[in-house]
Amino acid sequence: MVGYVMVIYDYDIPEYEIRHMMVDRSMQGRGLGTAALNRVMDCIRTKPFGDSGRVALTCSRDNAAAKRLYKRRGFRATGTEDEDEIEPAMTIP
Repeated sequence: MVGYVMVIYDYDIPEYEIRHMMVDRSMQGRGLGTAALNRVMDCIRTKPFGDSGRVALTCSRDNAAAKRLYKRRGFRATGTEDEDEIEPAMTIP
């Protein structure tokens, strides 16, 4: 397995959440994370579970590569933090 990603829809908020997006360390640096995030966002844009435009995720505050990837794709820090995790989010039309 190279990696995986899970997407949920939180009906209480409502928002889409990208959880556990991971690429095996030996496969990083090959564009796989970017490709995976692009596919996930393409799916979320169809709003398959609900009509929310908010997409959030969490990542380790020490994971510079992940933070760069999310920032390039339009995610911005929300200020929400939990232990060593930060929450970037974005709004899509």
